[in-house]
Amino acid sequence: MNMLRVWPIVCQFGIGALLCLIGIWGGLRGGYLNLKIAEDRRFVVILVAGFLLMLAIVCIFTFLAPYWANGESL
Repeated sequence: MNMLRVWPIVCQFGIGALLCLIGIWGGLRGGYLNLKIAEDRRFVVILVAGFLLMLAIVCIFTFLAPYWANGESL
């Protein structure tokens, strides 16, 4: 696999995960988020699940989809 395809994903989602964690941490420290409240827990779960879903979609289109057009296998 060409690393020119991998590094943008690592940078985007790695830095994005770090910024997301800092934001969640700030929300918890500042009292904006309270994990004892079901609505806030659901919000954090939706954020994490959405992040992982986007990562999975990007990985599918980066690593698998290019081979679909030519009928090639990995």
